[in-house]
Amino acid sequence: MLDSIARWSLFLLAGLIPLFIIPAAWAGAGQAKLLLAAALVIIALLSWLSARAVEGVMVLPRNLLLFASALLPAAYLVSAVFSHAPAESYASGADGQDTVAAIAILFATLAAGACVLSGNARAVVYTLRALLLGSGAVVIFQILRLFIPAQLSLGGALSGSASSVFGSWHDLAVLCALLVFLASVLWNSPVIARGSRRNMIAALMGLIGLLSFALLIVIGMPDVWYALGALMLLTAAYQWWSARAKDMRSNADALWRAGVSIMIGLLALASGFGSGFIYSHLPQNLQIAQLEVRPSWQGTFMVGEKVFGGGSGLIFGSGPNTFPRAWGLFKPPGVNQTNFWNVDFQTGVGLVPTSFVTAGILGALAWLILFLALVWRAWRLLSSERGAAGRGLRAGLAGGALFLAVYHVLYAPGAGVSLLLFLLMGLIAALGAGESAARLLEVPLRLRSWAGVASSAGAAAVAVLVIAAGAGIARATISDLLVAKSASDYRSGGTLAHSLALIQNALAVDPESDTAHRASVELGILQMQQLIAAGGTTSAADLQSALSRTIQEGLKAVSINSGDYQNWLALATLYQNLGGAGVSGAYPNAIAAYQKAAVANPTNPLPLLGEAQVAAAQNDASSSVSYLNAALLLKPNLAVAYFLRSQIEAQERRFVPAIQDAKTAVSLAQQDPLGWYNLGVIFYASGDYASARLALQQALSLNNSYANALFVLSFTYDKLGDRQDALAAMQEVVKLNPNDPIALQALANLQSVRTPNKPTSSAAH
Repeated sequence: MLDSIARWSLFLLAGLIPLFIIPAAWAGAGQAKLLLAAALVIIALLSWLSARAVEGVMVLPRNLLLFASALLPAAYLVSAVFSHAPAESYASGADGQDTVAAIAILFATLAAGACVLSGNARAVVYTLRALLLGSGAVVIFQILRLFIPAQLSLGGALSGSASSVFGSWHDLAVLCALLVFLASVLWNSPVIARGSRRNMIAALMGLIGLLSFALLIVIGMPDVWYALGALMLLTAAYQWWSARAKDMRSNADALWRAGVSIMIGLLALASGFGSGFIYSHLPQNLQIAQLEVRPSWQGTFMVGEKVFGGGSGLIFGSGPNTFPRAWGLFKPPGVNQTNFWNVDFQTGVGLVPTSFVTAGILGALAWLILFLALVWRAWRLLSSERGAAGRGLRAGLAGGALFLAVYHVLYAPGAGVSLLLFLLMGLIAALGAGESAARLLEVPLRLRSWAGVASSAGAAAVAVLVIAAGAGIARATISDLLVAKSASDYRSGGTLAHSLALIQNALAVDPESDTAHRASVELGILQMQQLIAAGGTTSAADLQSALSRTIQEGLKAVSINSGDYQNWLALATLYQNLGGAGVSGAYPNAIAAYQKAAVANPTNPLPLLGEAQVAAAQNDASSSVSYLNAALLLKPNLAVAYFLRSQIEAQERRFVPAIQDAKTAVSLAQQDPLGWYNLGVIFYASGDYASARLALQQALSLNNSYANALFVLSFTYDKLGDRQDALAAMQEVVKLNPNDPIALQALANLQSVRTPNKPTSSAAH
């Protein structure tokens, strides 16, 4: 019974990995898949270990893949401990695979497949069928969604055309390429059942392959086309060689057997070369563009070089799941010139190169040993003496695993792709274990001997570690999901009290989540603003309670993870708001928090911008300009820095540099009406009314209901002697703000043919 539970857990895992998703806008596909994998893998391993404990002996595949994979969680754990990494290095609620817990679940997936299905070729076939069935369901669903996206949004979980239940659009392309390969290679294999079901399964597999190829055309990822083409041509070479060397076929017959693989390979390569042409000739509703940005090879290794230069960084890296922090510390200066200057990349160019940065030499060696073991085992599978049917199954497993492994080096895939890779490697290990008794390792579990005690303790330790990893992922993920639901509900019109209650639930699940504490700070700021706006209806005790709680949440976030600059920014923003409300000592605390944020992320100008705003609020123009100058050294094309500096210079009546900065700001953000309004106000203040009119008219062309721009433009017309346009502009201001006493008074002045006051009212700021 226990063995049956273990097998069915793996069948369900294989079938559900591709399509399992939480149907909600606040849940990610990767989060759902890691939760599913953690639950099913733990059930499978515990059931299998319990069965072996009853028998008193544990039979393991004597397979290099199984033992090599155990090095990965060990390397990540050592890296986390010796790099003094934060809690998120051990388990994270995001869908990344660069944590100790996620790597442990990936290892457990391989180990469960290898041990539970060891020597059971029939169970391996059933697992592969479940994988094909689940993946085929994904392909059919995604094709249907191309035509009826609104009806298949799954509660908002799939928000755009370039989204899928499997993961990212790129991940879906990888899955489709894998299905095309498997459908072509497994045609003559045990996966196609004998007897009455053969035609049905064969037809279904052919359909899945054709639909996957069609969906690949729509997705149009050139790198996936090239990878599929290379894989199919290598498969054709193997099919030709095996037909010649093992089946003693003629050269012509061998080429004929490899014909399908050759044809698919050439079509894939041609599709890769002509992907742009194909895309432009697709129907409009099938022209789906997706922007995918990640660091380059050069950028990834530049960050790695800096990490390796600091003490033990070469051996242990910066710590698992700390690439965003390393990127903020050491990213190449040229990145700040791009539109992605403020993106905290979660990974480098690929998952394995990222581990080289975060887990150091230990992590890189663990991945290298695992992939070398995979190549060795794939070669042994492909070169073994087997009939054509057996070779098809082996080629499918070996080729599919190698294909996915390459994508872990060249790309940073989602959880679905990684789980499929480790599941396929587990099936390879299980299939090889059935070849001979020499490939099995018997481990006693009875407590009558020291060997039995030691092996039982080892098995228990592995079980505890896997359970702890699954529990860590579940706790962190559920907490992050509650935070995301809180934000989603608030954006959808939910109450602040409801969102705060969800955050409290998230903290109850995971009190050490700095993400939840940071979200609590952001909501706390909104709560205090509401309480202050309520005026006399708010008691001092309520305001003091909200203030104390929010400050404590901010301090808790930075104490949990002081290396995350976002925690310091949240605390600094809180103090900045308190300073604006007149709380004594808040501004110095804001400056101190911004300085900590700058230390944690010295390549990002945002902390310097915050310091500049705080200094300006304290009427310290000199310090504010100094901070803005420092921000512009980091990012010379930062429009908001020029905007703020122009305002400070104008207040100091240095109009020449103020106008130049305001012009630079609008040149960098030409579609921003606020920038043109700012330029117009500075021109007005300098006495250049003709230029002010042009700038303000440009602001109104971008936003025709911009009351502030209309207000100043009315005064500008009046200065230029155009009373009729001045009156029309002020009348429009009153229409937009019928209860504004300043606008009403200015209109009355214009109507009485009096000279209006200089625009120093709040409406002009």
